[in-house]
Amino acid sequence: MPAGLVDRTRFTEDLSLFAGLGVQEVTIGLDWSWLQPKPGAGLHGDAVEFHLGAAQAARSLGIDLRFTLLEKARPTWFDNEGGFTDARHALHWWPRWVEACADAFGDAIGGWVPIEHPLGIANSIVPDDPRRHGDVLDVLVTAWRDAWRVLQGGPPIITAFGVEIVRPVDQTVQAGAAARRMDQIRWSLWLEGLRDGIARIPGRADREVVDLAGSCDVVGIVIRHEADVLGLLHRAAEQTLERPVAVTLLLPAGKDADRETAVERYLSGTTEAAAGMPLVSVAVNPAFDPTDLVDPAQARGILTRDRELKDSGRRFLGIDG
Repeated sequence: MPAGLVDRTRFTEDLSLFAGLGVQEVTIGLDWSWLQPKPGAGLHGDAVEFHLGAAQAARSLGIDLRFTLLEKARPTWFDNEGGFTDARHALHWWPRWVEACADAFGDAIGGWVPIEHPLGIANSIVPDDPRRHGDVLDVLVTAWRDAWRVLQGGPPIITAFGVEIVRPVDQTVQAGAAARRMDQIRWSLWLEGLRDGIARIPGRADREVVDLAGSCDVVGIVIRHEADVLGLLHRAAEQTLERPVAVTLLLPAGKDADRETAVERYLSGTTEAAAGMPLVSVAVNPAFDPTDLVDPAQARGILTRDRELKDSGRRFLGIDG
């Protein structure tokens, strides 16, 4: 659940709701701006109190609560000084953020997701410049390794890599080259990098990254198209290190009947995949529609903003009626 969708006024109630529905794992994003509003400052007391309270409530309900350290949103103070476009700046402040969170929450939670969809973060920072895009990816690879160094030995460390079948947008040579570049980034850079410790970024020399190899406890992949889940899981298993695998479906917006069909196909594909690989977790995202939803066509959750379970949610959770 992205940090922006966490309702702080009722999150303990939401955890009780999840527990009643049989949910065993919940992942939420940490709001870096709220927790650390200034560089070098300690974590904000109210923010720490909220997250520790959430972790305690989750544990009492038998739920593994996991925290994501980096989503697309970053503090203004971090980006104003270059953010992940400036390696020296980013790799100074990022490990300190990870260390602060580990000290505050490491004994209370069920797992860490250090970086949510790193390719998506790079795309949002420099979408139209392949050279600078490669620079940001290189920094994010090192940031992942640095997070591993801080967090290893504590709660499980889980990846969240967005994977999909990459196809050219048209038949031109340029489109084919762009598709090949994106395929290499989606697959070889992250999954193979964790396997052999080599950062392979198109347009740059391959770089060995010390301590990158093996730097996760669970290989988590995120997919958008439920019809592709079986093939994507098999490809991920072939290209990465031997670790348990977790998969999350980004739910499609629109009518819930279509979402229910997507969930049914997703569950069918993951059930088949589980017969041949160590698939330990099957999840969907997001859980709720946003509280400020205006257009019903943008609804994505398996629960309404009023916490009513939809048919897609019943399908996912195996609830009749």
